[in-house]
Amino acid sequence: MPGVRYNSGPVNEQPLSPRKLILSVLFSKGRMEALTDGIFAIAMTLLVLELKVPDLPKTIGSAELLHKLGEEAPAFFSFLISFLYCGLLWFLHHMAMHFIRHVKIGLAWLNLLFLMSISMLPFSCGLLGHFLHTLAAQEIYFGNMLLASLLLAAQWWLAKRLKLVNEDEPQAVRAMGQQLMFFPPAVAAAMVATYFNPLAGFYAMSGVLLGLRLWQKLTFKKQTERTRNSLSS
Repeated sequence: MPGVRYNSGPVNEQPLSPRKLILSVLFSKGRMEALTDGIFAIAMTLLVLELKVPDLPKTIGSAELLHKLGEEAPAFFSFLISFLYCGLLWFLHHMAMHFIRHVKIGLAWLNLLFLMSISMLPFSCGLLGHFLHTLAAQEIYFGNMLLASLLLAAQWWLAKRLKLVNEDEPQAVRAMGQQLMFFPPAVAAAMVATYFNPLAGFYAMSGVLLGLRLWQKLTFKKQTERTRNSLSS
């Protein structure tokens, strides 16, 4: 079968069972990437459908039109945050797949669950846009974001465990893994902060992401200086 490889092990070992044989298949990542791109494209397009043109007479004045649009600010805010978050997840998935050489069945199923969480984002985005200051709407929204980030991180963890990641650039692989692990704690912090103050979750998530990113940069700088010192000594 073109594009499919098997890890059947040494010749002297017992032949694999049908289940283990299927699980050992290494197949191309191209179709998984194509499906992922398609789901993201649809989900990110559906986000804008929550932005409605005000149902007003065509002869309305500019001031009243702007006032009516101002009432839709929560929907615009929800759209902006959701679109940016989807874009970040798509970018991280795209970068992660750069390091993954092949795909196994378990990784494909995890990716399908990840895409399911992405498909739910237009719903949670619309819910947040209508009930921005409601705790339940915010928790559902952040819960959706947390599920997506956890499933994306789980894909990387499984790919590393199954030795599907190209380790030719160990520093880049380490940095990629750190980037994927930043989002779950940031969104979890948002879910906790929301209980204490409406909209505090967005500030908490941004703060944790910035803090983790700064930690990554400082750690990389120290490692680079340590490597230079060891080479010069």
